[in-house]
Amino acid sequence: MVAADTSTTDTETTDTEAPTTTAGTTLIAVEPSASVAEPALTPVTTAAGAGIAAASWDYSPLVDHLSLDAVTDARMQAPNPAVIRIPRLGVEASIIPLGLQDDGSIEIPENPDEAGWWLGGPEPGEIGPAVILGHVDSQEEGPAVFFDLRYMKAGDEIHVDRVDGSTVSYVVDFLESHDKDEFPTDAVYGPTEQPTLRLVTCGGDFDFGVRTYEENVIVFASLA
Repeated sequence: MVAADTSTTDTETTDTEAPTTTAGTTLIAVEPSASVAEPALTPVTTAAGAGIAAASWDYSPLVDHLSLDAVTDARMQAPNPAVIRIPRLGVEASIIPLGLQDDGSIEIPENPDEAGWWLGGPEPGEIGPAVILGHVDSQEEGPAVFFDLRYMKAGDEIHVDRVDGSTVSYVVDFLESHDKDEFPTDAVYGPTEQPTLRLVTCGGDFDFGVRTYEENVIVFASLA
């Protein structure tokens, strides 16, 4: 573990958490079709960068696999997330939407006490992986919103309050750490047949040469 006062603001270290994509590419493209040519979900396009790839996914196979109603449900616009609560860690933080920067990487919150939701993916509660990013620490302020994320365990609860006052609750399935140049893009951003949640922050040792953490900590969770 690297002490907070030995690192820079995580803004400089979390850009590799976000998928890099070409213009016009989104991670989730839900367009049901009457004809099904593939037996499973497949990426339509992929653009690699900084060790992370982004893909536009073809959901048409779900027409047969999950029924047309389920695919239609996947297209429904759920309310945006507003607050994330993780009781065991004592986390309660606002969530802001994250778009793309000019270089194609996902934006990251400027405030280390805020989390950010990748708006190119599903809203929490929709079919597919809702992805929420957060800083681990800040040189100016010390521990940030996801500082203790590495201590989460299977069975821990995560609650996402949405702008309409509703709440979506998840239970942690497992936690992984990966070198940033081996980020598991498909596992994090790829489609799932049920609503899921991924929390991502920095972890591992701090590389003072490039002023970045060497790993990403990723929490995988399913609906409670």
